[in-house]
Amino acid sequence: MVRELSLTPKQEEVMRISTYEPKRWNISVGAVRSGKTFLDFYRIPNRILAADESGAIALVGNTEGSVSRNIIDPMRQMFGEKLVGRVKSGGVVRLFGRDCFIFGAFRSGCADKLQGLSLSYCYGDEITTWSEDVFRMIMSRLDRPNSIFDGSCNPASPGHWLKKFIDEGVKNGSVRASQFTIDDNPKLPVKFVEGLKRDYAGSVYYDRFILGKWKSAEGVIYRDFADAPEKFIIKRVTASDIIMADVGVDFGGNGSATAFNLTGYTAGYKRIITLDEYYRQGIISPAELERDFVRFIKKCLRSYPGLRDVYCDSAEQVLIRGLENAARRERLPVEIHNARKGDIGQRIRFYSSVMSGGRYRIAAKCVNTIKAFSEAVWESGGTDRRLDDGSVNVDSLDAQEYSTERRMREILAAAR
Repeated sequence: MVRELSLTPKQEEVMRISTYEPKRWNISVGAVRSGKTFLDFYRIPNRILAADESGAIALVGNTEGSVSRNIIDPMRQMFGEKLVGRVKSGGVVRLFGRDCFIFGAFRSGCADKLQGLSLSYCYGDEITTWSEDVFRMIMSRLDRPNSIFDGSCNPASPGHWLKKFIDEGVKNGSVRASQFTIDDNPKLPVKFVEGLKRDYAGSVYYDRFILGKWKSAEGVIYRDFADAPEKFIIKRVTASDIIMADVGVDFGGNGSATAFNLTGYTAGYKRIITLDEYYRQGIISPAELERDFVRFIKKCLRSYPGLRDVYCDSAEQVLIRGLENAARRERLPVEIHNARKGDIGQRIRFYSSVMSGGRYRIAAKCVNTIKAFSEAVWESGGTDRRLDDGSVNVDSLDAQEYSTERRMREILAAAR
């Protein structure tokens, strides 16, 4: 059954203008949960039904999976499976009577899939996460007289290529940009909004994900931690409060260090605590690495028997196999996995959020990780990259992030 059309005033305004006075490019930019994507669940069907049948239709996101998760699946719940099919092999889905292509755009090689297509309509999800090459390819494929592009994204740095494209397009009349703040969505629960504002307070993400502004990532990354580390440091941990724990491993080399970080969780993920660390600079032999790893894991298990999983930098498969062999040889009750090593921006946002929300703590003995969080800075030039030139310790940060990465969604959801 089709859900009754129920839009916020901001959504109604954008829907009206983009329906009756569409530009070639119609892009909604703004805060998380502000309603900009929900609006498109209604706008996409209208565009597909009106699209020139001589051209193809494409839905593009960071990955094919994210398009399905963010766009296709919610639309199927709203309109039913007869109108919104399931993605088939080859990245094709039947939408409102038309076969539509699904593409990922996170890397430049994805642009090859678009070659030869002539697009009547394209929808873009999470555009700021795309490769610019893919976006430029889409520009060249929207070659029908009435081709239209709709899209949405969270803002990034003012120097981002998409911001430049939007600014130029607004001036020449080819782009309509609609800005959303979180307060443009009055349907959100007040406590939820207050929680998000609290989680992002004091970081670049407040401007981007709450106010919907293009904001440079500059200076210290974890401002709350750097300004008052004593708020996060604890001298004693009650071991019985830790119901489970994970270890993250980052392997060292020339100019970097090998780091192990043990992270524990209290019931309901109310607290995420860095419990212990290992840090050794320079190159060490595989035998030394395995010996130190076994010692560290045995020490952790004595205090925290809930430790079960170890997540290692997946770039070093030979070293990981060595740790696996050492763990079996010593009969350590842990499973060793490849770290997910997802987008570093997501990992940074996670720690900014749990710090701002008062949920992160670190044992006083973890001096290297404390120093790393205090000194972590963005690269100069307004990029969204963490400085990693050997002048600051990112190895402890990587190990810390690997230890929690597979639980990030659960941890954040537990606070809502």
